[in-house]
Amino acid sequence: MGSDLVMGKPQELLYHVNQDDAVIGSIDRNEAHSEETLHRSGIVFILRRDRSILIQHRSQAKVLFPDCYDASAAFHVMYGETYAVAADRELKEETGISTKLTYVGKFKHYDPPENQFVAVFIGISNEPVTIERNEASDATFCSRLEVERIVASGKVTPWLRDGW
Repeated sequence: MGSDLVMGKPQELLYHVNQDDAVIGSIDRNEAHSEETLHRSGIVFILRRDRSILIQHRSQAKVLFPDCYDASAAFHVMYGETYAVAADRELKEETGISTKLTYVGKFKHYDPPENQFVAVFIGISNEPVTIERNEASDATFCSRLEVERIVASGKVTPWLRDGW
């Protein structure tokens, strides 16, 4: 789903959408970023039963916004997926957590090269966290006040800043 081979390399197809989030067609992820084309993405916030919030610290190897703090999981919606399916997929891939997620809304976000609609989901889980080392160098459960301080520091992804 959402990927084909182009000249021997995997192509990640995303939804190309208009200003109302209506689908225009598909677009390769790299092309969406290089041309700043509007596409779909999302973030997930995982809370523990004590209300602490999982925050990831992105790997320094990430192309976009390396070494920045991020939501519990962040994702692009692959062509053929719904926002909810993409949220479940990426949460499991990035943290090892599988839990019921609740959609809380979406916002439009533009910070080059990202031009996207960002759907926001929350879930509650006390499952152990296993981070994907290609994605993050660390993940920590923080109080709401600690998250506020992290966001205020400015060393965050723009979608965490705007979604928080």
